[in-house]
Amino acid sequence: MDRHTSVSLGTPAPYGQACANCVRSKCKCIIRHAGGPCERCRRLDNECRPAESVRRRSRRKPVVSRTARLEEKLDGLVSLIKAGAQSSGVVKTPHEMIVENSSPRGTYHPVAVSTPPTDGSTGSPYSLQPYGFLDTDFEPSPADAESYLINFQTYKSKYFPFIYILPTTRAQDLRQERPFLWLCIMTVGSKSTSQQQVLGTRIRQTVAQEMVIESEKSIDLLLGLLTFCWWAHYQVGTKGFLGVFTQLAISLVFDQGLNKQVRKDFRPLVCLKANYSRAPTPRTMEERRAVLGCFLVTSVISSFVQKIDALRWTPHLDECLQVLDEAKECFSDGILVQQVRLQLITERVTRAILDDGVSETTKRAMKPTSFCLEVFQSQLRDIKTELLAQPQTDDAVLFHLYNAELEVSLPLTFLHGTTLQPRKSVDPGVRAIKSWFDTLFAIPVATYAGLPFSILSQLVRCLVTLSRLISQVDSGWMENSIWTTADALSTMNRVIDNFEQVAELAGLDNSGFPEGDLFFRTAQMFRTIRPGMETHLVQDDLLNIPPSQSVNGMFCPDNIPVMGSDDDWLMDLLLSSNN
Repeated sequence: MDRHTSVSLGTPAPYGQACANCVRSKCKCIIRHAGGPCERCRRLDNECRPAESVRRRSRRKPVVSRTARLEEKLDGLVSLIKAGAQSSGVVKTPHEMIVENSSPRGTYHPVAVSTPPTDGSTGSPYSLQPYGFLDTDFEPSPADAESYLINFQTYKSKYFPFIYILPTTRAQDLRQERPFLWLCIMTVGSKSTSQQQVLGTRIRQTVAQEMVIESEKSIDLLLGLLTFCWWAHYQVGTKGFLGVFTQLAISLVFDQGLNKQVRKDFRPLVCLKANYSRAPTPRTMEERRAVLGCFLVTSVISSFVQKIDALRWTPHLDECLQVLDEAKECFSDGILVQQVRLQLITERVTRAILDDGVSETTKRAMKPTSFCLEVFQSQLRDIKTELLAQPQTDDAVLFHLYNAELEVSLPLTFLHGTTLQPRKSVDPGVRAIKSWFDTLFAIPVATYAGLPFSILSQLVRCLVTLSRLISQVDSGWMENSIWTTADALSTMNRVIDNFEQVAELAGLDNSGFPEGDLFFRTAQMFRTIRPGMETHLVQDDLLNIPPSQSVNGMFCPDNIPVMGSDDDWLMDLLLSSNN
């Protein structure tokens, strides 16, 4: 009641205008309607005087969004970077500094990476502009670019026809439509070892920027990765990257749904944004070739490196294989179909032997059942009969055919075994090896420069198996009608001689690489294997001659590993560093 009475006698003083006594006592100051002292000072008979200072309410600051604060901080960082760089006369953007720090130290210069387009242009989703280069001295001229593209189409694409490029396509057109694929083709099509290394570094930087940082996914990136991996042996003196790049290629297949059938009953969800609710487009022939090519690449590399898994075969890949076989839009489609069919058999044989999910004891005891081997051999016979019935079978298919026969006849368990094998059990494998080398020697030596990773790895597989046959099989095998002692040594010598001539006959430029190109170094490594073979094949008086330990400090034949060892022996052989 008193409260209402006091309020009715006056009005509360406005904010900041209370008298000094009320302010000191922290009481409400009531100004009387009659005037004079406030209600409290009158009641207590105190002197009512204004407060010495007037309290002002602080002005409320405008609300700043978190995005604006972050932008302000970034602007400050950029200003500091520019201020520090101006003292040296060079202004670098943060993006250039990132690329510079990611480059090998003291070797290459930073390059500005293409940024995503802001307009609604079509084509590559991240950039239609050609990629920059690490050094203008290594950028292909327009004439060289055309030459590299022709070289790829003529000598390389038939060994892996995962993409069909029209003969009328110009290099500049390909660069605009598929910039990353163009960059990879320039790398594998170049005849300069130095240029291949610089462009290879540019490829790895682009993959890191576009896929890891920008999280881009496109058919262009997939095709480029497959091309680069298939001729990865051109990259000398670099750390191993096949495991990472093959898994990145598989991730692109998954992200784009190329391993699954396109859904026909697609219904976009209202809660999803437009980018995520876009209806899927029908599967194109380019996508079918790409996903089959991804299986082929990852399966071949997985079979030899055995540290990664291949792209899993799905019913949709069966459909793609059938559609491609029936349509055959180009001649190379038939080659790709046969290569994939043969590799699928090889993949199933390998997976039947090696299983990461079992113990080492079980793995050593595992062998493909006779039923499985009979099924694989029956499938191979059908494919071989179909191929040999044709007027002419391309060597790109024959290599895979004879390699598949070798895998079925002498699987990896033979290489890991220690017991002597009877001659009759290895005859089919010996025939496959002989046929494989006959195919290799039937093509011009100059075309060896275009052989992909798969053919070179098959070559190593044949030589290692041949060496193991000599040491494990009873001596009667080499006197049969298939091969003799002289044939085995002659084959090894011919491989070495041919590889040493590749650079001259193919016109390769090894300037800056005194150790030579891949083929010359591989020939030197094969020379270290030959003495070990001779100790088993020549007369007894030569058995006491110790095999040479190395050639130019490379590779030791006494401890030559076999497929499936823990070290990357195949990568050491095909991707050996310069000493």
